[in-house]
Amino acid sequence: MLYNLLKIILKIALRIFFKSLKINNKENAPQKGALLVVANHPNTFMDPLVVASFLRPQVFFIANASIFNSPFTKWLFKNLNMIPIQRKHDTNKEKFDNSKIFEHCYTHLGKKGTILIFPEGTSIRARRLQMLKNGTARIALGAEQKNDFNLNLKILTIGLNYSKPESFRSEVFVNVDEPILVKDFQKLFEENETEAINRLTETIRERLEKHTIVTANDAQDRLAKQIEELYAPILEEEIQLSEDEKQQEFLIKKGIVEAIQYFEQKDPERIADFRPKIDRYLRNLDRLHLNDQVFSAQKKNNIWLESLKNIIYFILGLPLFLYGVLNNYVPYIIPSIVAKKIADWAEMEEYTAPVMMVTGTITFSFFYILQIFLFQYFVQNVYFTLFYAISLPLSGFFALFYAYHWDSVEDKWRMLSIFSKKSNIIAELVTLRKEIFVLLEKAKKDYFNNGE
Repeated sequence: MLYNLLKIILKIALRIFFKSLKINNKENAPQKGALLVVANHPNTFMDPLVVASFLRPQVFFIANASIFNSPFTKWLFKNLNMIPIQRKHDTNKEKFDNSKIFEHCYTHLGKKGTILIFPEGTSIRARRLQMLKNGTARIALGAEQKNDFNLNLKILTIGLNYSKPESFRSEVFVNVDEPILVKDFQKLFEENETEAINRLTETIRERLEKHTIVTANDAQDRLAKQIEELYAPILEEEIQLSEDEKQQEFLIKKGIVEAIQYFEQKDPERIADFRPKIDRYLRNLDRLHLNDQVFSAQKKNNIWLESLKNIIYFILGLPLFLYGVLNNYVPYIIPSIVAKKIADWAEMEEYTAPVMMVTGTITFSFFYILQIFLFQYFVQNVYFTLFYAISLPLSGFFALFYAYHWDSVEDKWRMLSIFSKKSNIIAELVTLRKEIFVLLEKAKKDYFNNGE
């Protein structure tokens, strides 16, 4: 009962928290039957929430046993379908026994249940796939063995890709692969149990890598994100890899990483020449509090007309913006404060997003109910109160959009101000930007001509 209620609230909260939540190939997820769901783990508690939100069966979660550290958390996590499991690096004991947990998983899967597991074991925000633990394969093959390989157990691999894992109103792209039929590994398992576990683990790793953006190290990830910021929008217009917009963005970003890896192997001098240029360009933009969008193709004679339109929009939208801020600021700011304090306390920035979303669900629900009650108490008119209730979230979203819009407008006006006072600085940036784009175009042509 608690699970089903929270799932409804969760779906609403996720759609509000994320600017975009795209599930690609959702139809690949089985509607019934024994199912072991496997995903990468870049965003701590947010990952199971995202996955469970779109799966039809009730999901049980493999969770770190260390969080079951009090009577309350034991009760809470048990009611949220969490199954505790020990991890070797979390215990001082040289030997630890998870056999009872494995048996519990076998029994649950034997009843056609669904279990979600993150085979990396720990969560890191970097776009990297850590070494997979073999526990997933052991559970899958063990459950089939217990049922004489007649369970028809499937493993569903899911790739989670966040634009900014820690940020409110960021984007998530979820790739759902076709299920792996565990029975296909029966013959190998009967011949060599260890080899079957390793082979299945490797198959899972290949599936996850296929559906996530994976970089080799921090330097490579940094360069990939820099190129994505500058060049991905152009590539999306030039190269049609998919009819779906979010799938297109994912394929472009994955292609950028693959191209960087190709040149690091085949032509490292090119990377060494390019990296300091893009670093200097973006560093200078940051120093001037600008972003690359202000240099996007735009006719100069339209800048002043656009500025006039923005001034009119600012004046007309200001009252609604102030109304939205007045009614939404307190429940909006509390989650940010709480999330920052918890993330600082835990020394894990990855906690920011899930804590912010959960706290926001509570604060907005509480304040909206309180505001609606007080409004009705003083106004004593059901129709006015209904109108007020509807206006709360609508005005909140408008205030958010209004603020984001003015951030971009402020960048353009700042550029005009800098140009009027120090035109040489803008000219140097434009020259450097052109040089970078020439290098990018040359690299794109060479990669398509010679790359794999």
